[in-house]
Amino acid sequence: MNLDNAANAVKDYIMKNIDYFKLQAKNLLKDYQTRYLSEDGEIYEYEPKFFDIVGIFLEYGIMDDDKNFEFKLGNAQHLIAQMAGFASWKELITAPEADQLKARKSLEKSIHNEYGCTSFISHNLTPDGREITEYSHDPLDSDVPYHEELSGQDWQDGIDECRKNGMGFEPNEIVECLHCGNRFAFKEVKVRRLKPEYNNGKEDDFKEIVCKHYPECNGNLLDLIPVEMLDAKGGDENEK
Repeated sequence: MNLDNAANAVKDYIMKNIDYFKLQAKNLLKDYQTRYLSEDGEIYEYEPKFFDIVGIFLEYGIMDDDKNFEFKLGNAQHLIAQMAGFASWKELITAPEADQLKARKSLEKSIHNEYGCTSFISHNLTPDGREITEYSHDPLDSDVPYHEELSGQDWQDGIDECRKNGMGFEPNEIVECLHCGNRFAFKEVKVRRLKPEYNNGKEDDFKEIVCKHYPECNGNLLDLIPVEMLDAKGGDENEK
């Protein structure tokens, strides 16, 4: 690849990151536009599709209880930049490629819907009536190319770190991934980390537990729920 082609490839990649941030700002604004006054007329509530907008407003000290409160696209862009670790939208979109990628990675970890995952699209039911969540698999939204799957001792280290932090499950415990709806033993999960070339040339200390069916499924640890808990919940609902 000549230098001109290489420069164009980098430019295209940066634009994809910028497009990603623009999309998140638009989605945040869409969630804000679901705002409505509660029945008792005391607080404003939301029906968000993409973000935990109430939690985000609380975290960043945004007071939306005034009826004249306004939140426009520029406000959404500024907030997305803050969530990505930048002081302003301009600073974010003019940042170097490596910084944008790091910010995108950070933002993807911080965006949560009710299941603790990103890129929420819709609810669907499996044939046996279990609810799952579908997500976008657009290559532009995928961070798979920036990660490497771990095996052997590196895989075990990821599991051990998870358990040390009070998370995860027993090896033989059966879990269900709320992302894809599949069930499997926790010992079958995969572990990944950011490739060194996307981490300033260094080995990433953070190892992420993901679904057994990664990369086809983007579910992570927060998506994995013990089936015993799910089945018990289903039984309780049937008794009502």
